[in-house]
Amino acid sequence: MKEKPLAIVITLTGGLVACICCIIRHAGLLKTLTVVLISLIVFMIIGIIVNKIYMTIKSEVEERDKELARIEEEARLARLEEGKSREEEEASENGEEDSQSEEDDWANATPSEGENGEEF
Repeated sequence: MKEKPLAIVITLTGGLVACICCIIRHAGLLKTLTVVLISLIVFMIIGIIVNKIYMTIKSEVEERDKELARIEEEARLARLEEGKSREEEEASENGEEDSQSEEDDWANATPSEGENGEEF
């Protein structure tokens, strides 16, 4: 029933217009019933066609939205991976610099000094 309200609204609107036209023209009962019945059938067919077109467009939009969400998620994951790789590169560069500075400290230290500057 969730897919049918559009067809129902179109059908009932067509029937209402047919009733109003027959009342304004002062048509007889048989003529009014015939016009309303024909208009209801015609507008029901039109409503079903419009409903199918609407559902097709709606499903295409939903598929496109899912595809866009998937692409955005992949892009986000790629940026996240890129950020991690950059952090790892920076960490490895910083780690090499730290180990170089430690080696320089050991090379510059005099053999008679300990860690606290005490002599052996």
